[in-house]
Amino acid sequence: MSDTTRASLPEVALGSAVLAADTARDLVKRAAYAGVRTVTDTRDAALDQVQTRVRMVARAVAPGVIDELMPYLTSSVLPRFLDAALPLIEAKLLPRLMESAMPLIEARMMPRLLDAAIPLLRDKVVPIMIKDLTESEELRELITEQSRDVVADAAGDLRDSTAAADDRVEIGFRRLFHLSSSATAK
Repeated sequence: MSDTTRASLPEVALGSAVLAADTARDLVKRAAYAGVRTVTDTRDAALDQVQTRVRMVARAVAPGVIDELMPYLTSSVLPRFLDAALPLIEAKLLPRLMESAMPLIEARMMPRLLDAAIPLLRDKVVPIMIKDLTESEELRELITEQSRDVVADAAGDLRDSTAAADDRVEIGFRRLFHLSSSATAK
């Protein structure tokens, strides 16, 4: 079907309404001539016929309407809707969803993720990290500096300990030989 012979949506709706009205009029005429049905039965039958026609037209027209509207919806309406809704979704909805989902994530998903990740980390990541650490010049300098500080602290502690021991030995020697501190100084 070409675009020039295709009916517009208002034309299709008007045509459907005319068909439905004609159907209703024909049903009323038949009922009046037959005289068998009551007015209520005739009205109900007419309504059923009209509803059936409307449904048939809707089924026939709806896909075309959707096809016609989809480019406009996706290019104009949807981006504006998302632009307006995303801040609210990010600020209100996602935090609440994450908070609600956290017990489930912790109970069911994290153990599975860890079980899958730990062998990979052990086999691939840890060796690379150890290699990087052993080859790191910065780390060597830090270890060397820390070692020097430890040795300097140990030497200072040893110096203090030996000085204290020397003082004790000297005091013990003086007591043993009854010497005064001024006599040992000469």
